[in-house]
Amino acid sequence: MKNFKVSDRLFLLDKNYLLKEAQANSRLELQARLVELVKEGYFQLFNPLRLPDERTDLIENFKPTHLSFFDELYDVLAGIYRYNIGDNQLELLFDGRSHYEMYMTDWPKAFEEYVNDLCSKKNFVLAGLELSVFHDPSKRIELAQNRMKVSIFDHFGLRIYKYKGIQKLNSKSA
Repeated sequence: MKNFKVSDRLFLLDKNYLLKEAQANSRLELQARLVELVKEGYFQLFNPLRLPDERTDLIENFKPTHLSFFDELYDVLAGIYRYNIGDNQLELLFDGRSHYEMYMTDWPKAFEEYVNDLCSKKNFVLAGLELSVFHDPSKRIELAQNRMKVSIFDHFGLRIYKYKGIQKLNSKSA
């Protein structure tokens, strides 16, 4: 049985290679930005006055060195972006930029907007801190990653299915 990566499941027939390349080239920079936004989200939610204590000092002084814990989350957000702009991937550009240049500008803006919105959710921020500042090698990282993914899917009203790709949630009221 084939093991699907998240990026394979998002768009089974995605041929927008320019957007994929722009997202791949922005990965490390945007993952580092995600950590900074999660740190800022912590202060907004839990310590808006930035009163100093041991925890806030740890969070404020943390510099990420290992970002691969955020690979799957990055792929999910990248897929959501492709899903949201999927109907006009080959629009005509009249400003002299290439599609790649446009994606290198638009994707980071969208990513930051997505993460800023998500950082208003306690579970997302706490799981992000668990994967970065308070990472414990003896604990399973999948639990924190799953909490972040659930926050993302709930926020956008989407799910990823193995054979269907990314789909809108059915909003059936009981």
